[in-house]
Amino acid sequence: MANMTSYEHERAAFRLDMPETFNFGFDVIDHWAEDPTKLAMLWVDETGQSARYTFADVRRESNRFASVLQRLGVRQGDGVMLVLPRLPQWHSIVVALMKLGALPMPGTVLLTPKDYEYRINT
Repeated sequence: MANMTSYEHERAAFRLDMPETFNFGFDVIDHWAEDPTKLAMLWVDETGQSARYTFADVRRESNRFASVLQRLGVRQGDGVMLVLPRLPQWHSIVVALMKLGALPMPGTVLLTPKDYEYRINT
């Protein structure tokens, strides 16, 4: 454990242990979903209604979305623009894209045609 008495020493000695492969969807979300009661999100909508989503819910929904996206032809390395209003499913779709190795490009529903053009071309 670092003692942090010398910034220069700690900076020089710091090593980040990076796995050879890592996928947030599988390695974090699905791992935490092993406890079916583990809360991932407490969603409150604009009317004040709330819903609880566990990591098991996110795993199930992200696997469903990933399957649909695969059938639509989304593959590893593809950029996918995701523009939705504030919905809890947004998170499951982002996790699905990560599981496929696609690159989520989140956008707000306030984007203009010029914004879309810029983001798509960039």
